[in-house]
Amino acid sequence: MRILIAVHGYPPTHNGGAERRAERTARALVAQGVQVRVLCIESVVDTPPQPSWDERDQDGVCVRRLALRAFDNHAQYRASYDNPQTGDAVKELIAEWRPDVVHLFSGYLLTASVLRVAAEQHIPTVVSLTDYWWICQRINLIRWDGARCDGPTPIGCARCHAEELRRYRVPARKFPRAADQLWRAVARVPALADQVGVPAQIARAETLMRLLGHARVMISPSQYLADQYIARGAPAERMRAWRQGVQLDQCVLRKPSPVLRVGYMGQMKRHKGVDLILDAWAQLRGEHPRELRLYGSAAGEDAYAHALRAQMRDLANVTWAGEFRGAQVWQVLADLDVLVVPSRWVENSPNTILEAQAVGVPVIGSNLGGVAELVQHERNGLVFRVDDARDLARQLQRLLDEPDLLPRLRNAETVFRTFEQEVNQLSGLYRELVLQSA
Repeated sequence: MRILIAVHGYPPTHNGGAERRAERTARALVAQGVQVRVLCIESVVDTPPQPSWDERDQDGVCVRRLALRAFDNHAQYRASYDNPQTGDAVKELIAEWRPDVVHLFSGYLLTASVLRVAAEQHIPTVVSLTDYWWICQRINLIRWDGARCDGPTPIGCARCHAEELRRYRVPARKFPRAADQLWRAVARVPALADQVGVPAQIARAETLMRLLGHARVMISPSQYLADQYIARGAPAERMRAWRQGVQLDQCVLRKPSPVLRVGYMGQMKRHKGVDLILDAWAQLRGEHPRELRLYGSAAGEDAYAHALRAQMRDLANVTWAGEFRGAQVWQVLADLDVLVVPSRWVENSPNTILEAQAVGVPVIGSNLGGVAELVQHERNGLVFRVDDARDLARQLQRLLDEPDLLPRLRNAETVFRTFEQEVNQLSGLYRELVLQSA
């Protein structure tokens, strides 16, 4: 059986959650005797004029890394969701290797062209929905100004896209009421709608839902995310809500400490809510020894990183320990007593929560989306009101004031899937699709 895994990036040069999931899936399938190749994007460059690729073996997996040619402004938006370059790369690899199944993780950067080409070549496809890319151009349902989006609409998406540009963003900040009136007028004046890009948003939504319909199976790691896609037109009968598995073979035993060790693991970005932890930390009372450790990269978020460091200067016992990779997650968790997941965006199924729960590290998380689906308040963790540092501080203070709370949360039974179970389920799905296509 031959499986082509397509993902927007791949370790060691790209280490986000979807990238890590794709890597460990590829390696586990190879260990089962499955032939696997990976197609990913390494970079987007102005030169050379044509796309190029580099291919080499990595841990028994043949990985082809693409260097894409940047589009000019006229074609750039369409290419962001339906890129002919990635379509050509998939077509070339299919002709060369003829996989039995194409498994696309996310869709971001590689775009829906992967599904178009696979369907044309009569190759069954699986899509792992790791985020909101298919329904949100910004991926995370967070608008340019940091506010959460309650649901994409053509006009709302056009406004969000337009106000990323200075000529729209500056007037919107200076004259918010006038900007609101302008965008309300867009709904009534077709010519104005054309000018601000509403037809482009309609085309994106229609194209992506149509191409997503080519997938034989869509895998969502949470019921919340599955429901969001089904509500926007994804075929419910092809949706599988399968929680991702936890790879436990490299766990490290927890090191006891008289100090309450609070941690954060993830991207250092505003939509992740890292500043909320610092605001909450400043509100804690009492002499109980405590320390806060932040793990993650702020790459591409220089202004936010600067603001975080400014906050940290006034706080005691706070360390930004930098980025961790791969199996280092278990060492990090071994040195923590509680993990905070303060996201402002609607997470679907964070790996960090599953990994923490698997080794008995309770989670304090925002009461939103997939975080609230995983963290049961007062049973295996605590939740706090979204974007509310005072409520987060209240939950952290309880751990200092109630000696029996942390042990009770730590000892709660949490059901989770192992990574081996996830891979076995995937292998069974691939075999089923191959038989259907025979």
